[in-house]
Amino acid sequence: MKKILLIDDEENLLKTISLNLEKFNFKVTCAVNIKTAIQIFNNNNFDVILCDLKIKNSISGIDFLEIVRKKDPDIIFILITAYGNIENAVRAMKMGANDFIVKPVDIEGLIDNIKILLNKKNPQQNKIEPPKLFNVNLIYNSKAIKNLIEEVGLIATSNSNVLITGETGTGKELIAKIIHELSGREGEFIGLNCSAFPSDLFENELFGHEKGSYTGAANSQKGKLEIAKDGTIFLDEIGEMPLLMQSKLLRVLQEREFNKIGSNEKINFNARIISATNINLEEAIFQKKFREDLFYRINVCHITIPPLRERKEDIPKLADYFIEKYSKLNNKNIKSISQDALNVLLDYSYPGNVRELENIIERAIIITLYDSVEISNLPRHLTQKDINFKNNTDKFSNYTKLINFEIDMIRSALENNDYNQTKAAEELGISRKKLITKIKKYNL
Repeated sequence: MKKILLIDDEENLLKTISLNLEKFNFKVTCAVNIKTAIQIFNNNNFDVILCDLKIKNSISGIDFLEIVRKKDPDIIFILITAYGNIENAVRAMKMGANDFIVKPVDIEGLIDNIKILLNKKNPQQNKIEPPKLFNVNLIYNSKAIKNLIEEVGLIATSNSNVLITGETGTGKELIAKIIHELSGREGEFIGLNCSAFPSDLFENELFGHEKGSYTGAANSQKGKLEIAKDGTIFLDEIGEMPLLMQSKLLRVLQEREFNKIGSNEKINFNARIISATNINLEEAIFQKKFREDLFYRINVCHITIPPLRERKEDIPKLADYFIEKYSKLNNKNIKSISQDALNVLLDYSYPGNVRELENIIERAIIITLYDSVEISNLPRHLTQKDINFKNNTDKFSNYTKLINFEIDMIRSALENNDYNQTKAAEELGISRKKLITKIKKYNL
């Protein structure tokens, strides 16, 4: 039985939280001030500490955190804070707190977070069997992806928000969909690309509007938050979200409610937020482009998808899968790839990751005259010397090759989609805005 030390000066809140935790087989010890908590802590061993940030006639929760960390650097420490104290809670996270929750306390979410933190601290002792992924379309042979699947299985059973990071083309949306499917949530999976809209249109997409709320609003419209209901909202490229919308999303996550544009009626928000980015959000925070308090809200559970160049043992299986897929789509009977062609694929660094490999195989299937994919069917930039950033000392040559590769990818996507920029952007896994910028940059 895991032991929790709970500190708060609101006795009703203490009672409510402790009773709910005990239902989940936690042993809870309560204290109404820090002085008592220190005495209890010094004479007992605990797995988790839950402490209010501000307690009457006591030192702060942050000061108590410092005391605790000196004695036990590894104990799980979660702060409870009011809405107005978010900045202090963020400061506490930097000082070593594992998480913070905002009043009124979401008991179910708190218990989920405690379970996840306990499992991360001691995965064997607290091991939970992840759901079986038999029906999930994941093709892999690497230990890295096997570990990722186990992590996804654990996270899917919680209600906590998830941040998925990884380079373009690694499959962030696929992982988000798997989490949703395994979660058992009754609502829909609703995706929204944060870079696809300016701030005013993004607000309308997210919150919806009432009839007559602005010029041209002839009818009431539901936003993504309302459509998702008890499902999942997937916010792709969240690092591109306008700052104004970041603050509005933060308020939704704190208050678990929102209202449409032009309406004062509050709508409850019960969906889970899964965010994805291919940029360094901590660097964006430093540059004042991303809110630090929002980062800690969306980053309760963090999944990193490794790039394809770090798991090349997956390439043969992925290649076989894409060969079968595009052979059927193109009414061909291509069953295999030659060893020479496979060696070329294994020797390449894939700046576009799995999506790039898929595009390479699709192109090869279309142009091959044989019953297998041959080296002659592969793009020239693969059969020439690979772009190897670590070993190639000619940096300018590498840069030129990368630019040429990007131009080829953009041209191919535009041709595949009859120069429809929106569809081409979807194929490339970037926003239409980014695609237009690159078209102008390369004069395509």
